[in-house]
Amino acid sequence: MHELPLTKGIFKSVMRKAESVDAAAINRVVLEIGVLQDFIPEYVQKYWDYISRGTIAEGSLIEIRDKDGEAECGRCHTHYNITRANMFDVHCPSCGYEYGNMLSGNELRIVGIEIVKKET
Repeated sequence: MHELPLTKGIFKSVMRKAESVDAAAINRVVLEIGVLQDFIPEYVQKYWDYISRGTIAEGSLIEIRDKDGEAECGRCHTHYNITRANMFDVHCPSCGYEYGNMLSGNELRIVGIEIVKKET
């Protein structure tokens, strides 16, 4: 359920940017989301569709790009990736230790906005 407030925040940021460049429409928003954010993409698009109704973003698509996480082993300090496939059973690939320090994976960034500019 945390998708709704985060989608609202994304919408506000996108609309501010669109207004600053005098956009006529927003066609697509590209998000980069770390695997630890545990987003459900369908919910983000559903909430986006609801929030954007009646605005220049109505009908726009949300594209979500997963961003793998990175951890550092608490024992041997090896860096290793955390993906959606292994995020619930992660062990250091070098020594097998199961505890590490998260270095990345919680990101949530707007990496692109496809807009249509107003005709002058």
